[in-house]
Amino acid sequence: MSVDATTIAVVRGYLEQIADEMCVVQVMSAFSPIVSEMGDMANGIYSFETGETIVQGRTGQPIFIAAMQAAVQSLLAHVRARQDAIHPDDVFIFNEPYLGGTHLPDTKVAKPFSYRGRSYFLLASTGHWADVGGATPGSFGPKATEIFQEGIRIPPVRLVDRGRFNRDLHDLLMLNVRLPGPQAGDIQAQLNVLRIAEERLTTLFDRYGPDTIAECVAELKRRSEAQMRSHLEELPDGTYTFEDDLDNDGLEDRTMRVALDLTVRGSDVHLDFSRSGPPAKGPVNAARHTTISACQVAMKHLFPDVPINAGCWAPFDYTILETTFLGAVPPRPVGGFVEVASRVIDVIFGAIAQASPERAYGAAFNTGGTLVLAGTEARRGYYVATLPYGGGYGASAASDGLIFGTHTIGSANFPSLEASEHNFPIRWRRFAIREGSGGAGTQVGGCGTVYDLELLAPATATILGDRAKAGPFGVLGGASGAPNQVQVWADGQPVEVPLRSKFGPRDLPAGARFELRSPGGGGYGDPYGRSPALVARDARRGYITREQARGLYAVALVGDGLAVDEAETRRLRVAHAAGGSRTTAAGAVG
Repeated sequence: MSVDATTIAVVRGYLEQIADEMCVVQVMSAFSPIVSEMGDMANGIYSFETGETIVQGRTGQPIFIAAMQAAVQSLLAHVRARQDAIHPDDVFIFNEPYLGGTHLPDTKVAKPFSYRGRSYFLLASTGHWADVGGATPGSFGPKATEIFQEGIRIPPVRLVDRGRFNRDLHDLLMLNVRLPGPQAGDIQAQLNVLRIAEERLTTLFDRYGPDTIAECVAELKRRSEAQMRSHLEELPDGTYTFEDDLDNDGLEDRTMRVALDLTVRGSDVHLDFSRSGPPAKGPVNAARHTTISACQVAMKHLFPDVPINAGCWAPFDYTILETTFLGAVPPRPVGGFVEVASRVIDVIFGAIAQASPERAYGAAFNTGGTLVLAGTEARRGYYVATLPYGGGYGASAASDGLIFGTHTIGSANFPSLEASEHNFPIRWRRFAIREGSGGAGTQVGGCGTVYDLELLAPATATILGDRAKAGPFGVLGGASGAPNQVQVWADGQPVEVPLRSKFGPRDLPAGARFELRSPGGGGYGDPYGRSPALVARDARRGYITREQARGLYAVALVGDGLAVDEAETRRLRVAHAAGGSRTTAAGAVG
């Protein structure tokens, strides 16, 4: 290698800064709250020859780790299959989920980066459009039976052809979405992202030249692979099996099994999902690359120090069959991919808990729980409000689980209450920690949240979630977190939610209410291993009740200050050590 370590470090930092700036530009210039408020986007730089990831913005959504690379590679394959050429000033737009996408709202734009007449990189940006047409506003319809009901499908097509903006294509797309104004603004935001990246990369190439940068990129890839393999070599060889279920597919009230056989051989890992359930009739399916991306999100949680590029995923290979709902092919609907990807992460955590207990995590809340409201209101006109959950993370050997974390497949923030009340005709009645919802353990799962909101105008509502039949599992003796709960009220009366956390689309009047309780995370380790002082602290903070402290942890609390009654606690724990039973089940309540 002819490039010195300092140059490699500077080039790496510069590339990471460019990718991060791409994300900042998109968030700052997007029109839709789901991007500008919630940050549901991702950006990166990819090889023009192979489509492999060189760097991705660190504030982008984790689920796009593999999906973006696969999308860029699909774009290259699509163009080359037509014996076409990609010109320096071309910009492509596409959202096809089966070509490295996730679901239809996640719309990508990509263009080459060229320097002195030669293309070296592809720059790509994805952003979640608030609506892409289809039968249900927002494309989170829980009753979709085919992709055509979920919105407009866009194959890789030129939005800009040799520098000329394709107005006809733009108008066609805007005619097929419910919010053409904001989506037109979001397209311009993504074009801004590509322009900024192009300018910054030109400066970098001017300074170091293409050959030096190519050497740096190759070395960074090699280092990531070596670092990931060094971690994997610490895992004992063997096959580790874990299974978990989704509640249903939105149409039939039958569980859907995600089954993983994870095999470690030296520094190579094979993830086999062959035993998973068949394709779903409803929207709870995921395309192959979405499932792979979820696997990579899980591994990045487990080995967070490895820089993201194509090298860090070289040790992994996958068996994902089209005969399962994890390898969906057209025309299977995929609007509920979040739920599938969530459970993929969970089963990897469950399998790794067997191979390496010190790296184990209890399952996180891991349901999108997405509430979508749409309608027309006098001041705002037509609107689509997308409101996903936050919830509890699973505990680990290192710490309790995070309270009100963002979804593990993403890092999209929950929109501020003030912004959502300003943008949409809703009123928040309550937004709080869901007390007692974290799974008990030596380390406690994080609490979920409680949302209580009211419609100020009639609206069409859909909810697409999961984890209502069983809460997120604990590991190594830890208890499960509380399951998802969804309640809907209209005209003062409860509205039936027959599939527990999947609802609508249904027209509801002004005054209708939604009471949504997200799951808590799973616990880690035997609850009786938790120190009485920490149990008392949890009770004082309102995370658990006095009764839960006694029943789940054998800790007696006294007085208004909830101090530990040491004598009674000692008696309870001696009884447990002697084989006495707990006064209540060691799980979450709430």
